[in-house]
Amino acid sequence: MGTELMDRGLKMPLPLWSADTNITHPEFVKAVHIDYVNAGADIICTNTFRTTTWTYRKVGLSHKASQSRARSSLMKAVDLARESNPNILAASLTSIEDCYEPSLYPGRSIAEDTYGENINWFLEAGVDVLLFETMGHIEEIEIALETVKNLDYKIWLSLVMKDKDHILSGHKIKDVFKIAMQDIDCLMLNCNTILRTNEALELIKNNWSNSWGVYPNLGLSEPEPDGEIEEKVKEADFKKTISDYLSMKPKIIGSCCGSSPIHINMIRKMIDNFLYQID
Repeated sequence: MGTELMDRGLKMPLPLWSADTNITHPEFVKAVHIDYVNAGADIICTNTFRTTTWTYRKVGLSHKASQSRARSSLMKAVDLARESNPNILAASLTSIEDCYEPSLYPGRSIAEDTYGENINWFLEAGVDVLLFETMGHIEEIEIALETVKNLDYKIWLSLVMKDKDHILSGHKIKDVFKIAMQDIDCLMLNCNTILRTNEALELIKNNWSNSWGVYPNLGLSEPEPDGEIEEKVKEADFKKTISDYLSMKPKIIGSCCGSSPIHINMIRKMIDNFLYQID
């Protein structure tokens, strides 16, 4: 969503990133969702990557004003995603601070308050899945899963990696397996380069017995903090990668930063052809 909005001409300064566009440019957000559904996407994620009271406080608003603005944006984001008529509506939640800077993790108290508040808003708004994505700090993951424990909802967790064995904070991915095995319905990798995704995927396939998925970014290097990607994977290499993933039979497959509805349409056609060959 973020890089697609940028490609459509919107300016999204940090720290809010795309959070306020649900209020300031709802027609853009809805159009992106619709374009993805029309391209063949089954799952649409809400545009709520930075829609938290904590983030709005960072632009100088009072706590009360930040909470009100964050809630309004989140509720609007759910409505805009739902209006695209997806098969599955997923609530997007991520790390409290910049997902590429796990060292900025603000601590247990703030994480508990932020995840608790946003989960309550999503439950009120109504979604199909709670998706914690681009998660790269072990304690944050633990708190996020504690927040949704015993909820009658599908819970998905997606990780951003430092290398094939460690999430971005440097903690071992096997430690994530220990705390997540009983609590989530699908473990994924997202917003990693294809090279890093491929390295980590082997470990997941060998050590994770439940459903898994993957949606890499298309950059040849890590995205900049503002989302800019200078050089992207070529189309032929992207198709080859998706073909390799499909042969491994993931539960969920897609693409992250730097991709577009065009890439989702490629995946859709490849899935349909793959299923046809199986039949």
